[in-house]
Amino acid sequence: MITLQTAAFSLTIALLAALAWRRPAWLAGALAFAVALEISVLFYPSLGPAGKFIGEISLTKLTCLALIAAAFPRVFTDPLVRQKLSDACRQPLTVFLLAYIALGAVSFLWSADRARTIVESVRLATLFAAFLAVVLLARKDTLLLPFRILHATALLLTPLTLYEWRSGHQIWQAEQLARETVLRVNATFVDPNIFARYLVLAVAANFLLCLHAKNRTRILYFAALPILLFQLILTSSRAGVVTLVAVLLLALILLPEKKAPLWTLGCGLLGSAIIFATRSDIVARFAALLQNMDTANPVRAYLWRAAIAIFQDHPALGTGLGSFQTVFLTQYAEYRTLSDGATLSHTTVLTIAAELGAAGLFLLLLLTLSVIWTAMRLYLLGHSTYLGMFNDYRNSYYIGIGCVLWFCTVFVSSQAEGRLFEDPILWLAAAMLVILKNMETRHPYQ
Repeated sequence: MITLQTAAFSLTIALLAALAWRRPAWLAGALAFAVALEISVLFYPSLGPAGKFIGEISLTKLTCLALIAAAFPRVFTDPLVRQKLSDACRQPLTVFLLAYIALGAVSFLWSADRARTIVESVRLATLFAAFLAVVLLARKDTLLLPFRILHATALLLTPLTLYEWRSGHQIWQAEQLARETVLRVNATFVDPNIFARYLVLAVAANFLLCLHAKNRTRILYFAALPILLFQLILTSSRAGVVTLVAVLLLALILLPEKKAPLWTLGCGLLGSAIIFATRSDIVARFAALLQNMDTANPVRAYLWRAAIAIFQDHPALGTGLGSFQTVFLTQYAEYRTLSDGATLSHTTVLTIAAELGAAGLFLLLLLTLSVIWTAMRLYLLGHSTYLGMFNDYRNSYYIGIGCVLWFCTVFVSSQAEGRLFEDPILWLAAAMLVILKNMETRHPYQ
């Protein structure tokens, strides 16, 4: 008997296959949409015991596999695709991403949890393959598509956000959020912090889309910003607000047209004033950031201490990719001050330090520098004069800055939630930076 989950799975496969066959370049936009549907794990059948190793089926995983299946066969039949692959493999961004994955895979040799290291290595390798697939399938006329789709998806979640806010009922993961003292909407996401990250990504996309919009359309984008910010406040995500501030500051520095960032800043300040006057519970939650960490957030405090201790004991190469939880529970359990507290690290830099040591941190630094270097090269290659760049909003530099803002969003928010290399948006942003660099230096994408 065919169940609803089996039917949903079959329909998803059919739709992705149709996209891969007829519109493969649209799959990058589909990935930006799929990331928003973490709830999709409820739509598909369980993998049983295998799920312990490869996780639950989700729309994001299926879209990544569709990208890979659509792209790599073309390497053998299309000379242009082979040229794209050759160009991409020479980019520093690609090299450092691959080096990080290689280090994680090699850490199997000394890992404290080899099974977990294998799982994490396979997951990162799959995301890297999807990253290359986006590069291979890209077309010049679809570069803005991921930004448009992510922005539209965040807005389409507004009715669901309002429902959760007004009803006090989360449609998913409600039992895990019940311990919160403040209602935190999560819409279709497993965690309100990840929902907040997605909303900040949408704000960054809005800044870019405003530059490419006509005056009348730009008004609609300006009107969308308060909606995105209102949803962000309803998540009560402190990390989301900190991330938004970081993205705003970066946008004000890098973008010549500052109307959208300044409008966002003004709406944010007005919203903050209203919340300060009407919602003492939310104010108290954010004020806790200024308190002693052991009092305000003892879980994060002991996780930080444990990660630092692991790094101090294994400074060069760490304890192996994905091994933090195992090492923490078996060798550093004395740092756990709450018996029912979290056991997974929520801070990316400390996680990398503990699992891959100084070598992993060095590769993270090189990756960050390569993102900055690529953005600078796009500016230098795009225009010979500074003022020329600011007179042409179609310049690829602006899409590159949108990718940098996305990279900043994922990186900053991952210091509170923990997903960095695990977030497909990071790989999507990196792929588009490589595409832009290839377009400027080698050949146009048709």
